[in-house]
Amino acid sequence: MTMTIEQFFSRPQKLPQIPEVVRQLIETFNDPDVDLRQVADKISLDAVISANTLKLANSARYGRSRQVATVNEAAVRLGLDVLRNMVMASGLVDLYPEVRHFDLKAFWIRSFEVGELCRVLAPKAKADAELAFTCGMLHNIGELIIHAAEPELAAELDQRVAKGEARSYAEHAVLGFTYAEVGAELANRWLFPQSIQLAIRNQRVPLLAEPWSEYAALVYLADYLNGLDEMDDDAPVDWPLQLVTKLGLSWPMAKEAWTRVREYGPSFSALLD
Repeated sequence: MTMTIEQFFSRPQKLPQIPEVVRQLIETFNDPDVDLRQVADKISLDAVISANTLKLANSARYGRSRQVATVNEAAVRLGLDVLRNMVMASGLVDLYPEVRHFDLKAFWIRSFEVGELCRVLAPKAKADAELAFTCGMLHNIGELIIHAAEPELAAELDQRVAKGEARSYAEHAVLGFTYAEVGAELANRWLFPQSIQLAIRNQRVPLLAEPWSEYAALVYLADYLNGLDEMDDDAPVDWPLQLVTKLGLSWPMAKEAWTRVREYGPSFSALLD
């Protein structure tokens, strides 16, 4: 027997609570006058997230010759947008220490890879790179929530998909809603901006959904590219040409982004070590 989104979210004991510092950072999305130093001071109050932020800020991807020793120094080095994504990534990775019959590390690696592809592709599509990363990082958060809150239903769903059933059909048959809908509703309840909610909700049908969201389209494309094992000179037969054209992108641009992410890896993968 399926349920509604409202019924699913009516059981808060099964849903994750984000760290306070992450909740406060989400609020800064809508604050054009946010003070970077005040943000850093709030982050410093959470010892685990502070340690992870410094670890990432000093990593090969972001580090320079001089190591930073405080969150304030990291904030100055990275800027608000990158810092915010670092802190959110740190907080989200620790939402669930473990989920039965679910590979958390593989899930987060995939999420970070999609986020990184969104970040690389966004400037070419004239979109904000860090906002695109946020959308990509969060695109499949509904999958994690369903596996944690309803493991039996999630297992049944995964079995049906493994047997060849279309995922969206299986989701509606087993759950009554999709992972994308769960993720979008969670983003709504966590008070993420509408742009992020739309990107998560419409990621599977960006050309059909209204209003048009370039971030939903970037997530769709990034997820598509992340599923490719190799890149040829010519685009695959199922290449979403209409979507790519609307974004102002091309197969060579996508190939370059895929190669770059494969070469350097997702920027926040150090959180999973």
